[in-house]
Amino acid sequence: MSITTSVHVPDLVIPGNLTVHYDPLSYADYDYPYDLFRRLRDKAPVYYNADRDLYIVSRYADVRASLGDHERLSNRLGNDIDGTHDSYGNGMLVALDPPRHTALRAAVRRTFSAREVLAKEDGVREFTRELVGSLHRDGGGDFATEVAIPMGIGMGISLLGAPQSDNEAFSEHLLRAMVRIVGHLGVPEDAAEANRETEEILAERFAERRAEIDAGANATSTDAFTQILLAVHAGKVMLDEQGGLAHLVLSAASDAPASLLTNCIAILDKFPALQGFLRENPSMIPQFVEESLRYDTPGQNLSRQTTEEIEIAGTVIPNDSRVMFLQGSANRDERIYDDPDSFDLTREFTPANRIMSFGDGIHACMGAPFARLATRIVIEELVQKGEFRIVGSPERWTKQLVRGFSKLPIRFVS
Repeated sequence: MSITTSVHVPDLVIPGNLTVHYDPLSYADYDYPYDLFRRLRDKAPVYYNADRDLYIVSRYADVRASLGDHERLSNRLGNDIDGTHDSYGNGMLVALDPPRHTALRAAVRRTFSAREVLAKEDGVREFTRELVGSLHRDGGGDFATEVAIPMGIGMGISLLGAPQSDNEAFSEHLLRAMVRIVGHLGVPEDAAEANRETEEILAERFAERRAEIDAGANATSTDAFTQILLAVHAGKVMLDEQGGLAHLVLSAASDAPASLLTNCIAILDKFPALQGFLRENPSMIPQFVEESLRYDTPGQNLSRQTTEEIEIAGTVIPNDSRVMFLQGSANRDERIYDDPDSFDLTREFTPANRIMSFGDGIHACMGAPFARLATRIVIEELVQKGEFRIVGSPERWTKQLVRGFSKLPIRFVS
């Protein structure tokens, strides 16, 4: 059996006489962006927003090639346009270029290895059954705050080697850290404070882990705290970088699963026939996850800074310019995917059309395998509980880079 479904969002009203207009900080432009992305690809594949002094790239081939060009497109200002990473400590990988990026990424490579993904499955399954079971016993609830966010944070905590008792605090910090004022550039003070509070907890956990190692505890563990401390001892990571690097591990393992999970629930609500199909055909759930990543990308864009004058799709972009790459648009590019606005469980993915949801090149998201693992397991467990529907008033994250829900009430109906 195959399922192909499609949904159309009515055309946006374009202001004035402009053929296309895009502002990444406009809620209207990122709440339902896909028709607008198509217009960008067709009319302005490299669009310049003068108000934001921002170049915006929308076609798959250009996005993919550019994300792999780390020499001419720098990460030194981070991958967001709102200064998020200014509220993080040093060592934040997404705000570094080689060779520093190379050294710090190597320090946590073992933590994110394929072997570690396999080793986490039983623990993820147990935690999922606890979260989903509680939601089902209550007849429903807020999937975002009761399942998706705790699951994402739980993954991050597991990779760090922190106690699961930190889940509540880190979840609360994540909810605050993702808040933005729609239409305004910059990080609200409470969001920045939430990031600082997270790093204070991380500093405490580093001190505890160091004391354990000094007292003779196992120093060969693959958890991130241990791996980072070993790298600090070897002089490969500076002491003032350990907090930011640990924060990156937590974010890489938690943000993507939390957003992806809520998007999957929205897809299963929009196309309810998928719920029964996946219940009867659980082997198709990995394909469902992959198509969900393409269809409604949780990480909508990444930004870079030019280190020299470059040309993309015939447009010359000056040196020291801010450039945004629309992964959400690349994943809907009809030049790469047949009928891209349809949700198609039979869609084939190859190296030539791999999705851009987790970026590409040296900055590709390290947490991608864990996001896929957590999402697969949650969907496996959830669809076995029966049919569900979204109820009430869902709320999206107001952070423009992320597409997902901070509030997603559901009710089981069978």
